[in-house]
Amino acid sequence: MNRTRVLIFGCNQISREVASQLADRGWELTLVSDDGECLEHAEKAGFEVAEIDYTNDDALRSLGIGSGIEVVFTLFEEDSKNVFLVISTKYIDPDLRVISLCQSEDAAGKLRAAGANKVIDPYTISGRKIYSIIKHPLVTETIDDVVFGRQHLSVAELEVGVGSLVEGKRLEELNLSRRYNLMLLGVVDRELGDEFIFNAGGVDHKLDAHDVLVVIGPEAEIERLDKDMCGQ
Repeated sequence: MNRTRVLIFGCNQISREVASQLADRGWELTLVSDDGECLEHAEKAGFEVAEIDYTNDDALRSLGIGSGIEVVFTLFEEDSKNVFLVISTKYIDPDLRVISLCQSEDAAGKLRAAGANKVIDPYTISGRKIYSIIKHPLVTETIDDVVFGRQHLSVAELEVGVGSLVEGKRLEELNLSRRYNLMLLGVVDRELGDEFIFNAGGVDHKLDAHDVLVVIGPEAEIERLDKDMCGQ
């Protein structure tokens, strides 16, 4: 499985936690900020870092935006910085996937308008998590163990490659649970757009090129399925 190249902008508790989680999954990442002191601590913790002026497009290009970077996280604590960065990165590479942090409802709208693919509201997430812990503690703990790797499982998005071994097959024929020891969470059917369809059971979907399977299971099995889904 190819390593995903990622830039994480901002140097704070959230960005370091995101970096730690992605590093544990083998993603190739760099923590980017103009806060030299914070980056120094991050570098001592084992992260690759870069101190640049994020308002300079040439500096952004020097990090690989527009030439290899696949995902950017804008995790500054100031909404204005995140909005500016989304605009700048999308200007350089319109196809870049950008995930942004917001501190207010107004900022969330601005980030989406600027082109952010996903907007994270930590306060809303925290509120829902607290409710889940209170109402469904066992389920919440189990999900945390799976998603954050304590049970050596991972969640992955795998795209069907043109001419791959799985193109044209039906999900039932693929038999993910027996052949790969994986559980299907859902599918993105490109004929229907980019909407994620949760697997509710009983649906036998025909896999076309560029469809996406979201699966959960052991990393080795995910890598094995990914090889079979790669195009020729």
